[in-house]
Amino acid sequence: MPERRYLVKEMFGPTLQGEGAHAGRAVVFLRFAACNLACAGCDTDFSPTGARRMTAGAIAAQLVALDTGDARRVVVTGGEPTLQWDAALAGAIRGEGFRVHMESNATRPLAGPVDWLTLSPKPQHHGSHAARVALADGLPADELKIVVDDTVDEAVLDRYAERYRCDHHFVQPWMDARYDRHLARTLALIHARPRWRLSLQLHKIIGVP
Repeated sequence: MPERRYLVKEMFGPTLQGEGAHAGRAVVFLRFAACNLACAGCDTDFSPTGARRMTAGAIAAQLVALDTGDARRVVVTGGEPTLQWDAALAGAIRGEGFRVHMESNATRPLAGPVDWLTLSPKPQHHGSHAARVALADGLPADELKIVVDDTVDEAVLDRYAERYRCDHHFVQPWMDARYDRHLARTLALIHARPRWRLSLQLHKIIGVP
């Protein structure tokens, strides 16, 4: 059987994780192409245009080359990374000593192990996909990160906290034309639900990839 090739949008680093519990840590990034959602205002280009088909070994080798400081921590994202992540790719990357931090929209189970799983569900943006894209249960979350827009209130946070039990809870203002409004709402939610902490897109604030 031919070796599987994964559709990779980009790999880059060394840089910093900009969000959540590991903000400020040295990392490299692996971004897959393709997503099962189409969120309005998404700030990420995950289209297949310009993406490369790469084997697990080639991906792992490029991550090693990028990781010039030997941080051995890779953020795996997309798009939606669970569309392509599997045990073979996990084995190749972790075999090079990397800890794998993944961010998922919580619609699919993991087909391979990771070391840190951030769930960032956005069902308000499922739109026409809602009938066939539902949130998955039983995901081994380490961290919840909720992007706040006008649809997110205390009840929404309570539902996510009950559904996905973990130790780290973050709210992050949606970065669009109404950012100031979303930030104010985010801060109010933190005061109403103190277990939730503020996440900002640090990489955008300091100007790193």
